[in-house]
Amino acid sequence: MSAKHTMKHRVQGKTNWDKVKSLTEKQIISAAKSDPDAKPLTRTQLKKFKRVHPPKKIDVKAIREKLHVSQKEFASYFGVSMRTIQEWEQHRRTPTTIARNFLKVIDKAPKAVLRALAA
Repeated sequence: MSAKHTMKHRVQGKTNWDKVKSLTEKQIISAAKSDPDAKPLTRTQLKKFKRVHPPKKIDVKAIREKLHVSQKEFASYFGVSMRTIQEWEQHRRTPTTIARNFLKVIDKAPKAVLRALAA
């Protein structure tokens, strides 16, 4: 993102998490199957996915600075505690494999991540 397009506004989601948490697994599957835009993948479709190779190391500070945001803003935008961001940036902790994958996506497509998280 350029300095002109800094990320200053966090979009609030419309998900009713209490309702989601109350659903049974059967209800979740039924709802997913009834949604024409988000049908569950078949086993054949899943087999076409390629194996992901997460980066061994990732520079969290460089990603955050590229977006021109503070640690507090970065943490807020992407749902990570500020303490975790500090620990990663100061190399006191290493992001998990899933976190490294997420950070890679944030680095490559931050606006898409924000849209997805706000949906």
